[in-house]
Formats: sequence, C-alpha cells, structure tokens
Amino acid sequence: MKAHGLPLMPVIWGVTCLIIGILVAIGVHGYYAAERAMARQFNTQQLMLARQAARGVESFLSDIRETAALLTQIPAVQNLQGLEEERWRGLYEKFGGEVNFFFLQNPEGILTLAYPPEPLRGMIGKDLRSQHYFQEARRTGRPIMSSPGPISGEKTFDGRQGIGSIVIAVPIFRQGEFAGILGCGVDLGKINERYITPIRSGATGGAWMISQEGKFVAHYDADLLGKDAFLARKEQNPGISTERIDRIMREEMLRGKSGMDEYTSGRHRGELGNIKKLMAYAPVRIDDQIWSIAVVAPYSDVTHVVWESFRNSILLLVIMACTLLAGTYVGHKINQGRIRAEEKVRWGEEILKSQNRLQALFDGAPDAIAIVDRNYRISMVNKTGLTLYDRSLEEFIGKPCHQEFQGRSDLCPNCPAQETFQTGKPAFRERASLVVNGEKHYLQIFTFPLADRKGETVEVVEYVKDVTREKNLQQQIIQSERLAVVGRMSANVAHEIKNPLGTIVLNAELLEEELGRFQTENTAEARNFLGVIKSELDHLIEVVEEYLQFARLPKVKLEKGNVNEVISDLLFFLKEEASERKVMVVEELNAPLPPVQLDAKQFRQALLNIFKNSFEAMSEGGKLTVSTVLRDGHVEVTIGDTGRGIPEENLELVFTPFFSTKHGGTGLGLPITSHIIKEHQGTVSLESYLSLGTVFTIRLPILPSGLADPGPIRGL
Repeated sequence: MKAHGLPLMPVIWGVTCLIIGILVAIGVHGYYAAERAMARQFNTQQLMLARQAARGVESFLSDIRETAALLTQIPAVQNLQGLEEERWRGLYEKFGGEVNFFFLQNPEGILTLAYPPEPLRGMIGKDLRSQHYFQEARRTGRPIMSSPGPISGEKTFDGRQGIGSIVIAVPIFRQGEFAGILGCGVDLGKINERYITPIRSGATGGAWMISQEGKFVAHYDADLLGKDAFLARKEQNPGISTERIDRIMREEMLRGKSGMDEYTSGRHRGELGNIKKLMAYAPVRIDDQIWSIAVVAPYSDVTHVVWESFRNSILLLVIMACTLLAGTYVGHKINQGRIRAEEKVRWGEEILKSQNRLQALFDGAPDAIAIVDRNYRISMVNKTGLTLYDRSLEEFIGKPCHQEFQGRSDLCPNCPAQETFQTGKPAFRERASLVVNGEKHYLQIFTFPLADRKGETVEVVEYVKDVTREKNLQQQIIQSERLAVVGRMSANVAHEIKNPLGTIVLNAELLEEELGRFQTENTAEARNFLGVIKSELDHLIEVVEEYLQFARLPKVKLEKGNVNEVISDLLFFLKEEASERKVMVVEELNAPLPPVQLDAKQFRQALLNIFKNSFEAMSEGGKLTVSTVLRDGHVEVTIGDTGRGIPEENLELVFTPFFSTKHGGTGLGLPITSHIIKEHQGTVSLESYLSLGTVFTIRLPILPSGLADPGPIRGL
C-alpha cells in the first residue's frame, strides 16, 4: 500500500522512530538538565559550609587573641610575675580545653612561666628570642598568630609528632615600654575536630584545609595530613593529572578567593580511579597569612540522586518505545499478508487504522502535546493536555496558544514556537505557569517542526512536560540537607560564641568592680559605656539561645488534642501585649472541631512565632484575625494581619533559615514554625500584599474518628 506515492509502512516506521527519538531526546535532555541544576545547588550549599567553617575558625582564633590581650592589662602579668595558680586554672578552664597552655617571656625572650607546667616544663628559662612570633610581636607591638608548629626542635609543645600548635603571642607594655610576651598555644587538631571534621557533604564528601605554605593542615583522609598538597596527590595516583586542582589552589585558594569549581581526583576515601569531584572553597585569614578551606564531594553523589528521580521515567520511556515498535511491527506483518486484489478496498482502512494508532499514541503520551499553526492557533491537543488544564478540546481549537495556555493577549516573551518557525529547528524553554484552578506548575516546553513537501515549517508540535513534582522533590532534598547542615553548624557556632561571651561578661564585671575603686573620679560616662556593653551582651546571648533552640529542636510528641484550646490559651496570654501594641485581636474559632494529633507545646511555639511576626508588622497598631475551620478532612488555621506585607520577591524565602528583613532578627522563627508543622504531618503557607497585610494558613489532618458540624464562635 502507498500514501502520496510512498510505501505506507516505511512512513509509519519513520513516524514511529521519530516519536521515539523525540521521547528519548526529551528524557536525556531532562536528565542532564536536572543533573546540572542539582550540581549547581549542591555546590552552592558546599560554598555555604566552607564560608561558615572559615568564619568559625577566624572567629575562634580572634576571640582567644582578644581575651589574651585583655589579660596583658592585669598588673601581675605586666610585671611578668603571673597570676596566682588558682586564677590561671580558672582562665584555663574558662577556655574549656581550647587553649593548651599559657606562657610568659621577658624582654630578652627568656621563658619565665608556663601554665599548665607540663607541656613546657623543659623550656622554662630558655632563650626563645629567635622565634618568629617573638620578633614580630616586639617589632609591631600587636598580637601575632603563628603558623602551626613548635617553638623550636622537632616536636610540638606536648612532645607529640604532628602538625603542632598555633601560638598566639600578645606583647606586654609597661609605661609605654616593651615588657615581654604573654602567649598561649592552641592545638590545631582541636580546631579541626570542631570546625573541619564534622563537615559532611553528600553521602561521602568532606572538607580539608591548606596553610599558606600549601600543606594539608586538615583532611578527612588522615594519610594526607601534614603533606604538601601539590605533591601528595601525584604520589597517591601518578596517572591522574592534577593540573586543574593545582591551579585552583595556587591562583584562587592561596590568594584569598572563594568560589566553586570541579576537578578530577585520583583517590577518594581509599578508592583509586578517575573520580570527578565538586568543590567549594573559602579563605581563612590569620593576620598576614591566608589559609583556605575546601568542601568537596564526588559528582556521583549528585548523579545518584538525579538517577533515582528519573529511573521510573526512563523505565516508562523504554516500555513505550517497545510498545510502539511492537505495534508497528505487528502492523507491518498484517500489511504484508494483504493480497493485492484487496489493496484498493483496504487502502482507506489501513490509513484510518494508522491514523487511529497515531492518535492513540498522541493521546496516550504521558505529557501534554499541542500542535499550533503559523498563526499560533491551536489545531490539536492530546488528552493529557486537556486533563492538565481541565478543559475540553473544543475550548482550545482555533484559539491562540498564548491566550489559552498562558493567559496573554500577545506572544509569550522568548516564545519557543516562534523560534522553531523561524529556524526550522527544535527549541526548549522552562517556565512557571498557572494551570488548573490557578495552581502554579513548573513546565518544560519542547517544540518540534512539522514541515511540508517543500521543507517549510507549517506547524509546530509543543511537548509540555510537567516537572512540578521533580522541582518540589529537588527543593525538598536541598532544603532538608540545608536544614540539617545549618542545624549542626548553628549548634557549633552558637557554642563557640557562648564561651567568648561568658569571658566578655566576666571581664565586664571585673571592669565594673575596678570602676568602683575610683571613688574620687567621675566615672559616670565610663559606667554608661559599660552599661551599653552589658545590654548588647544580653542581646547576643538571646540570639545564641535562639540558634541553640533551632539546633536542638526536639521531635514532636503527638497526642490527641484540640487546636482551638491551644489558640485560645495563647491569645489570652498575649492579650496584654496586643493591647500595648494597639492591636485588635479577632478570634473566630469554629466549634466543635474534630481532634488532631498534636504536640501542644510545640504547636504553641509555632503559633507564637507567627503572632510575633504579625505584631512586628503592625508597628503602629492594626487588626489580627485568627480563625479555624474544618475543610477537606483538615483543621485549617488562618492568621491574618493588616501589617505592611511582604514583597513578592521575598515570599519564597520567608521559611529559609537566617533570612530576615528585621533589624536584629535571626531569621529562625518561621523556619522553626515550618519544621514543627511538618512534624505534625501538616502544611503552612502564606499570602501577602504590600501595605495590605499577610495571611498564614496552617492545615493539620484530623484523626480518622469522624467529623463534626462546625459552628462559628466569636470572642475576645
């Protein structure tokens, strides 16, 4: 049989292969696009980890240096007599094991005192004036931090072989004259255990740090610790080129830059081979030295996640391809069995059957497909597309595609169909769109040309793939990993800040006692300054406690509970504050509501965070409306205010940790609320309009025990 002078079966085979090729191309393109996007997001997260670790190391050393500088103001230290052993012990314990020892040197460089005595016992009385830290501190008159290593000899202060201690040396001045050195030693290994070793990236990734001299001073592979970073890799696997990572370390990391890149390594956690890695790096500045922290993970950690997401899609694609090939093959065999005498009679039937087969393929595609003409009017939409937009075919035919699919009166900006008509080649776009019931969907749009006999494109096929689920899954994975990492880092950072804050509070109290001795002097201004310092310290301690709350947020303990009772108790508690802020509270709680699984304490905290945001948004007073209702098997809590609203560009960021537009805000209140609601198997969302206000909506599933007829109750 022939169609338009051509054998029919080759045409069917060609169309079938074309469709299979289109499906394969879409699948491959979608896979690699997701892989690249995931890699970028993953490396951005690694950069955040590297920067936080770098700031933590810098802050840790800076706090110790500032505390040591305060100690040089003590008269006993200025006279090089030292403090009583009990005072030394108190300071030593105050650092919580972060400082290995303290020592004093006189102007001639003689080591006169050490606490505790054991690490430096053999060095008391020795002349150490040749040490770099002593020379620099005396020359510059400011605190100096040295590279890791011992003061002299082949071993560290404590007699162990290793990468040594960082010596912090603070010059002592008495009546304007150089009087000696107060020093302390910080074991670099402890810094690594606190800031570098805990970092985990992906399934097998970790972190390492190099010094100014290009040596590994921290590494998740213990075999590389203390080795030259430029030579160690070549020694481990000489067959792998290290040119790229060497250039990154030399031209980026050791020049104090931060960034993201990738390179090929010859080894990872004992496994040899050609291993592609993602890396992010940030500088650590120690006086005039530049170290650098890198967070790395194998590229396979990313591809594994993407493959798990796409595996079912690929399996479905293979099944569809096999079905198409089998169907075409069966049709070919049937066509060969037709006798020539019946060819004319069955010619129309075969064409109709082929059309039906292609129509079934068209309608059976798992994604939306539409065909538009040169005037961008719709000529065909498959069943998946009709289902996606919840409309009939008659509502689409003959109407402009930009009007029906995007709600526009003119062509969409950067229209892929327009590009295909102009070039005669496939095109691709990715954009967000409002489809059924105004819901936001993320769509990948592929366009392919349909040409006439002259090769001119007369129609364009628009293949629309809904990737909303993949996008949401990707965001959930990234958000979950980010929250886990941020929680761990928050705990470490808050802990490290809390210790120096305690030292500062102690010294402020000592300073206040010292001011009390100047009875003949006017110390009012000094006391005012000291009061400001103590007030700011109290604020910092509150911030640290909020960070620790985020890091230690417990799992909810769900019990049968009533949402209305929790809300009523909390609003009664906030009644005075609302009155002071000139906020009118309207309570519209529908009762009776069915019970839900509830941790009353945690749910109360989640509501309190939202109420606080609403109060702060209504700085000049306003109206706060709290209502509950039973809807679709869920208890729905709505909290609306008449505040200043949230800009549209910030709406997707409000539940992200550390995002805040308030002065002094930590950006943890709403992320904590989101976490608590998710632990209740519920959801929290918001809508906001500038100058009109914001509405938060919380939905919690009810217990399967049954429903109750809601009735309005108003109060407060």
